Amino acid sequence: MQLDEDRIVKGFESRTPKSAEMFQKALKVTPGGVMAGIKFFEPYPVFMKRASGSRIWDVDDNDYVDYLMSYGALILGHGDSSVKKSIASVLESFGTTVTGTPTEVEVDYGAVLRDLYHKDGLIRFTNSGLEATLLAVRLAKGHTGRRKVAKFEGHYHGAVDRLLFSYAPAVGGAGTAESPVPIGDSMDVDLGIISDSVVLPFNDWKSTEQILTRNAKELACLILEPFEEGVIAGDAEFMRNLRKITRDLRIPLIYDEVKTGFRVRPGGASEFYSITPDLTCLGKIIGGGLPIGAVVGDADIMNQLDPRGKSGTRIFHSGTFNGNPLSLSVGKATVEEIMRRGRFDGLRSRTENLKRRLSAKLTEYQVPHVLAGEGAMFNFYMTDKPVKNYRDAKRSDLRLRRFLDIELISRGVYLKPENRYCTSLAHSDADLSLTETRFAESLDSLMPNVRR
Repeated sequence: MQLDEDRIVKGFESRTPKSAEMFQKALKVTPGGVMAGIKFFEPYPVFMKRASGSRIWDVDDNDYVDYLMSYGALILGHGDSSVKKSIASVLESFGTTVTGTPTEVEVDYGAVLRDLYHKDGLIRFTNSGLEATLLAVRLAKGHTGRRKVAKFEGHYHGAVDRLLFSYAPAVGGAGTAESPVPIGDSMDVDLGIISDSVVLPFNDWKSTEQILTRNAKELACLILEPFEEGVIAGDAEFMRNLRKITRDLRIPLIYDEVKTGFRVRPGGASEFYSITPDLTCLGKIIGGGLPIGAVVGDADIMNQLDPRGKSGTRIFHSGTFNGNPLSLSVGKATVEEIMRRGRFDGLRSRTENLKRRLSAKLTEYQVPHVLAGEGAMFNFYMTDKPVKNYRDAKRSDLRLRRFLDIELISRGVYLKPENRYCTSLAHSDADLSLTETRFAESLDSLMPNVRR
């Protein structure tokens, strides 16, 4: 398909000149002009200055319907009143943001999350989803006495060398689809980590079974995103088989629900599949927009963190800001709001409505596509083939998708190009209608005279 890429980029640049200026300033302060690699995109990222509800404003005073929602962390939208009240309450009644001591809220909120994700288990808070996945792997290694870690190709578990392999490998050098090989995603991932890593093909049961069985005696754990990229679902039978074989082979099963917790369902992918893993990693939404993470799981595994344990039986874990009352209070207020009767169901229904409307527009403009995602998060892949895993997604028309997203930004609909859509309780019917209109305008700009 012919795309006038120069025109698309110039349209973006004409709308965001102050972001271009800010980017040049940022390049003198931080590598690549961003504080996290994921925030960058070509020709430069948009610099934002304020947000409210479903909207976000950039330094050029352009306003956008926001579907990034801080990569899904803000399920209530920007600046929700319950979040503001919670922050004010902590500062007024508690008198500080952190004490470095146990507090009542960590017990109360911990019980809420434990009951949702692992009724008979225990929980430990961390400061991010990345810290949660790293702690879960440490727990599994201590519990089994094994070293190797298994994960699925294309699944992301945080920017830490132990797990930063085969997240976004070049397919040509990553082995066959049935037997992928571990590839470091960062130059600091050393050969020792790669040699202790096992990669599996998502949604391919026969191959997964063979690889797990072959490596069972050396595997400390299997960690996965139950929805790859937060949206590509594991087949129901595949997920049931995975739970059974990991139990039979005594390989701790870890669900990374940093993206899917409270978005796929209030109880995450565990609720969606009716499957309880050995450990679950949480983040994003459980902090209501403040830094947080958590590991919840089987008591016999979690109890390795008990500081009262005998020397040689303990796993050390600490952190000054773990369970800080500000993050926990805001997170608790967020979860209470989304758990109110009908709130999540209404959000899910509105998200499905948006999915249908965008899909209809893609069909109208004769764009082959596959919709993926459950609950309050989704994405679409521009292909006429099923999308079951990383390699399927990579075969979609990524170029067309990227320039469609840049066109959308130029028309006041914001998400990181090629990223998933995250809806919130703040998104109104008017927002959805405007999004549909801007989506159609963007398609028409990219593909004039194609509409059915």
